Amino acid sequence: MNRRRSVASQENDARLLDAALDEIVAAGVDGLGMSGVARRAGLTTGALYGRYENVNELAAGVWTSCVCDAHFAFLDAALCALVDGEGSVPVADIVRELSAPGRATVAALELLATARRIDELDEVVAPDVERWLRSWGASAQARDQRRRAQVLFTLGALWGVLLHSLPQARRVDWPAVFERLGHTYREPYDGSDERLEPDPTEAVHAETGDDSESALIDSVSTIVSRVGFERATTSRIARRAGFTSGAIYARYKTKDDLLAHAVDVLLAKRFADDLVTNRDAYFKEPNVGAATARIFGGYLAPARREWRLFRIETQLASRHRPQLAATLDRVQETAIRDYLDALGARTAEERRVLDGIARFAQLMPLGLAFVDLVAPTSTGTDWRYVLVPLLAPA
Repeated sequence: MNRRRSVASQENDARLLDAALDEIVAAGVDGLGMSGVARRAGLTTGALYGRYENVNELAAGVWTSCVCDAHFAFLDAALCALVDGEGSVPVADIVRELSAPGRATVAALELLATARRIDELDEVVAPDVERWLRSWGASAQARDQRRRAQVLFTLGALWGVLLHSLPQARRVDWPAVFERLGHTYREPYDGSDERLEPDPTEAVHAETGDDSESALIDSVSTIVSRVGFERATTSRIARRAGFTSGAIYARYKTKDDLLAHAVDVLLAKRFADDLVTNRDAYFKEPNVGAATARIFGGYLAPARREWRLFRIETQLASRHRPQLAATLDRVQETAIRDYLDALGARTAEERRVLDGIARFAQLMPLGLAFVDLVAPTSTGTDWRYVLVPLLAPA
């Protein structure tokens, strides 16, 4: 009798965790609720509360039991193929998972991104990430700085493709891009004797021409970067900006309208400004790889942290907010067109060939921002170890 109850209890454990995983995929970590999970599992909330004190403990349980091993196994296979040039998983299979990610991959992105602001989750995620990075020689204490840069850059590429495709996946020849990346890892490069000096950068602020409007948009950026889109309440945004909630609704019909407008203002302008600022450095610099490494270093500077977090939260929230997804997709596609123009693409064939390069250039800062979020010890990495060999043909 005891054995039968034990088996039933274990089956219910698995059902609840599986339901919680599905709920995270459907609604995100911030949309995870005990009643929704219980309903999805076909059990009572009492059965759930008997196992997990709160929804944060449940999220930690999903990471430990359902996501951690699967996601690290995927990353192991990708790094074996790309960094070490070994392993049994073809690059095409890795790209297939990036193009149509499974439940564990989607949930991993959500859990890794939100762990920084959920103590119970961070207590299990942070040590797991640190142990895994150590196993790949990519921790802060790593002696082989080139390998460390290669591992972290590859992580940025993998997570960047996943994040970048959330609003709307595009047909891109990613296998060719990743195979080129892996090939350059085995090309000789001894590094530079000169210390990498990142390009100077400033914090990103709204510039709408209306001081009140700019303050409101900046408030959205600050609050969302701290708590995410779901928990960024109108009252909290208004209070920080010196508004009332009523004053916000006099300008915007819904909170989603405000959030979409903030994305339009902050991301579109930043993409455009960065293209103008970096054009001479990137296209006229004799060592394109070194110039790009300085640009990436500046992007990852502390002054840009809030904006980086806002951008990551925007990508994740676009999975659940159609209006936000449409705005983000339009902003990103406009930036891609501008980048192709800067590259000098004139014909349809030139634009097709250069499209993958343009998208990779757009998603890598996003992916490295995610690496910096998950593994803050990546700060100070010398990206020349990767970018000089990679961009030598440029």
